[in-house]
Amino acid sequence: MKFIQSLLLLLLLNACAKPLQPENYAERISTTRLDQDSFLVAYRGSTVSAADKIVDLTLLRSAETALENGFNYFVIVKTNESAATGAYTTPDSSIGQVDNYLQDSGYEATVVGDKTYPHADPGAVNTIICFKDKPQGFSYIALFLKASLRDKYGLNRLPQ
Repeated sequence: MKFIQSLLLLLLLNACAKPLQPENYAERISTTRLDQDSFLVAYRGSTVSAADKIVDLTLLRSAETALENGFNYFVIVKTNESAATGAYTTPDSSIGQVDNYLQDSGYEATVVGDKTYPHADPGAVNTIICFKDKPQGFSYIALFLKASLRDKYGLNRLPQ
């Protein structure tokens, strides 16, 4: 019975986790205008984000930035991948009542902590220059890239 109770508690806690989903993509991006046609575009991932996903979503935000500012093309003149580091320390201990939905009574759970867990949140930053007309040489087509990457990561439900 305690196994089932523990399993239910674990499932409840797991449901509260917030992985990268369409609803939190906007919370992880930032854009800074550097000039009329240049921008600093950043994406901050989570500890479980894959490096290629971080690069892709930074590229997606670069395409969105170009389009939002009336440009059709952009080039990346500088890119940087980094990780913001930090630590989380759990409280000394916590005691609480947990309801048992399989029986009429609940049970008491004790969590012992006072441990520090280091973490690194990876991210990437692109410095981009945008163009209304296709420049000579290589450039990204903002509209195509935006559609492709939004589809790849299931972000098509976000407001355009």
